[in-house]
Amino acid sequence: MNETAASLSSEAARDSTREARSDTRQRLLDAAIEEFCTHGRQGASTARIVAAAQCNIRMLYHYFGKKDGLYRAALLEVYTELRDAEHRQDFWSGTPTEGVLRLVHFTFDYMHENRRFPRMILAENLTGGTSVSDASEPYQGSRALIENLDTLIARGYASGEFTEKPAAFDLYLTILALSFIHISNQHTLGSTFGHSLGSASFITNRRRHIAQVVLGYLCHTSQD
Repeated sequence: MNETAASLSSEAARDSTREARSDTRQRLLDAAIEEFCTHGRQGASTARIVAAAQCNIRMLYHYFGKKDGLYRAALLEVYTELRDAEHRQDFWSGTPTEGVLRLVHFTFDYMHENRRFPRMILAENLTGGTSVSDASEPYQGSRALIENLDTLIARGYASGEFTEKPAAFDLYLTILALSFIHISNQHTLGSTFGHSLGSASFITNRRRHIAQVVLGYLCHTSQD
């Protein structure tokens, strides 16, 4: 083998090794998220995590140090996934009503289709939110969304399209809460009120209702 071929072969081998390491890290994160969602931070087992990730405990220590480091990385992973998915959307062009409607539908659909986000957030809240409060990434990641939403609201109010001008954080909190409660309380609310909160018909009606509530507030005409 000549020198050039040997160099290319070595580079390909290094690329393959880097990809394998990256894949191992991602498998550990995915396995950890499922474990933390199911058993909580304290009840999660590193033995079950490495078994699900099909690697050994040394790799967990190599990438994350210990279980607390893995938990923090798993929590940041679900936040990053949400923010990345938001960034791929176009909420801000078109009319303000169209933008809010897109945001409502995206948020509702994301929570419904990516249950590991709400499950991890619920697990983190059970521990008092200590890990997320120590991390700057979730706050930094949310700033652009709130700033853009604030601009959209202001534009809609200035044009007369919206009759209300709420703070962007308040509006987003409402959208998030309406998109979340039937997931976080699915079983208790379903049993209490005799509804199947996971049925296709419920999800379809709930999605439409949330959009009507949010836009009805923003665009309502006072009866005073």
